[in-house]
Amino acid sequence: MKLFGLTLSLVMLSLTACGTPCSRIGSAENSANDKGKACNSSSNSWDTARVQRCESGLTKCSQDDQKQMDAYAQCLNNLAVCVDGQSLSWGLARLGCVEPLLKVSFTCADATK
Repeated sequence: MKLFGLTLSLVMLSLTACGTPCSRIGSAENSANDKGKACNSSSNSWDTARVQRCESGLTKCSQDDQKQMDAYAQCLNNLAVCVDGQSLSWGLARLGCVEPLLKVSFTCADATK
């Protein structure tokens, strides 16, 4: 029964968390950039090289650090598409997504920049 529970947990984890925290942030950043285009939002693009630099430093990140990174990506993913007249509120919502990153250890943040 324990083996079944472990297997089920691993399957669920693989379905909900594809890639690494870095690739999830990269994807979320690029998606947020698209969502903010209508409001001329500033962008923070993560190209393949940026994701690879981040991934090379993940060994310096604790599980909690990685959870905070995922929370940041999830916040970006949850942003609505910005529409004309909502530039300020949308920009503030995107800025608010940074909060989880403030909880990432310095060691991790430095290694994944």
